[in-house]
Formats: sequence, C-alpha cells, structure tokens
Amino acid sequence: MKRHYTLENLGRALRNPELIGREALRLASWPIHRAYGAYTNSQYNDDGIDVMGADWDNLVLLDAARFDYFEATNGIDGTLRKEISRGKKSWEFIEANFLNRSLHDTVYVTANPFSTEIPEGTFHHVDHLHARTWDDRIGTVQPENVLESAIEAHEQYPNKRLIVHYMQPHRPYLGETAEMLRDRLDLQGYGHHDEGIQIWGAVKQRDVTIEEIRAAYTESLEIVLNSADELLEGLPGKSVVTSDHGEMLGERVFPFTTRVWGHMEGFDTPTLWEVPWLEVESEARRPVESERPVESDGAELTDSEVADRLEALGYAD
Repeated sequence: MKRHYTLENLGRALRNPELIGREALRLASWPIHRAYGAYTNSQYNDDGIDVMGADWDNLVLLDAARFDYFEATNGIDGTLRKEISRGKKSWEFIEANFLNRSLHDTVYVTANPFSTEIPEGTFHHVDHLHARTWDDRIGTVQPENVLESAIEAHEQYPNKRLIVHYMQPHRPYLGETAEMLRDRLDLQGYGHHDEGIQIWGAVKQRDVTIEEIRAAYTESLEIVLNSADELLEGLPGKSVVTSDHGEMLGERVFPFTTRVWGHMEGFDTPTLWEVPWLEVESEARRPVESERPVESDGAELTDSEVADRLEALGYAD
C-alpha cells in the first residue's frame, strides 16, 4: 500500500516522540514511493478491498464519500469500519473491481458516467442512469432517481446481487448551500454553462469559502444517506454502504503549502483511499444465481454525451 504524508501526520508525530523517527523515515522515502508509482504506472491499489469478493447482497456506493465525514454524518444502523479502496477516483475503482471479470450474478444500477466504459456482458445487467435520468439544471443524477431505479431493478432481478451507485456526495452538490452558490456564481457544471468557473476554481480564487465547500459537501452527504437509508428498507438481504474513493476538501498535503481539492489533482493522500464500510445485517439472505447477461439500459449514449456528463461532474481533460 502507498504511504502518504500530511501536516496532520507530522503533527501527530511531533506530539509523540516515538513516532518522530518513523515519520522522518517515511518522509525521506516519500519521493521514492512516488517515483516508483510513476515508473510502474500503477492505476490502482492492489492492497485495497475487493468489493466483489466481499459478503453482501446489496452494495451501495456513495461517490466520493470520505470516511471521516461519513462517520460523523451517518445515521444508518450497522457496523462501521474503515476500509482502503482500490481506487482514488471512480475509474480506478471500476477498473480494479469490475473489469476482466464475469459478474453475471450482479446487476449494476449506476449514476456514474464512467460505467459506459465497462465492457458489455461484464454484469448480468447494467442500468446507466446518467443516460436517462440526468438532471440538466444541476449536472448530475438526483438520489430519488437512483432510489426508484434500484428498487425496480431488484423487483425485476430478485435473484441477483445489486450494486447501487449514487453520484452524491460528489459535486455538483445538492442542498441549501449548493443552491446558494448556484444563485451567486456562474459555476461550470451546474447546468448548461458554456463558460463559467468550476467549483474548485471558485474556491481557489476565494469566490467560495472553505466553510461553504465543506457545508455543501456535508449537506450532499446527508441527502444521499437519507436516500440510502430509505433504499435499504426496501431491499432484502445483507447490505454494505461504502464509497469508491474519498475527497480532498482543502487540506494541505505536506510538504506543499497549497490546499488540495477534489480527487483529480494527482495527489494520493489517505483521505482519498480511506472509505467507509458500513455493514447492515439481515436475517433473511436472498438466493443469488448467475445467468446469461441481458442488454444494458442507456449504453447507447454517444462519446460526446458521456464526455459532457463527465465534464459536468468535474472530469475534464
């Protein structure tokens, strides 16, 4: 597993003399680790959890939900622990967990546009929600559309494992603070703005405060957790609520002094790898069967349409 060094880690070491030597050694070796990672062109973390090998009937993915905010916000009953994801962004997670596998006992209901890159026939069925329930005003898929489609998928495929991939709390954010920011700024990715500024650009030039960003993220997380809670009430079997990766919300990464935002700036901090793993047990487990794949819904989107949706979510070249 990759090692990372933040101001928080350094501060913890200075408060504990026994850690000073260990942290100094890690700091000295950090450039070597980063250089090695670049040399080997590793796209994901082999030491992260294999989500498809875990025990669940329903896997609920909250995109970009970092562990610490989840722990402070979650109200769903269950057993929570921290896990390490195989990816620090969505495609790495998808590549590491889904590609080159025959997952014919699983249905994937997803709001994440990267799902269109998954080869047809990988899952029993894929419902690409971004292709048919995209909210043009916000630039995302709303949680209620994910909830409704997931329930329908279970009813249509009751003998399959079910993966439900919400787009929240990934930006564009939902909630009161997000609406206030949309009213105040011409934010690219929030609707049909040909020009404008991305949310991270806005905060870097101080048009948006750190407190506003973190409030918008938290409110989005609260909204999607409420939806996930309602979803689990309608799904039999053992469920796991987790994330594909975390999110940087203005933390400083040692030895750099600038704040880091999102998960696309090339950093690989613990915050991006550490994800919640909430297990919600059930006495009733449903039987699962592997069957020949059926055609996916929404896979007919053009490359430019997928690119537009990814850009609205902040994934721009």
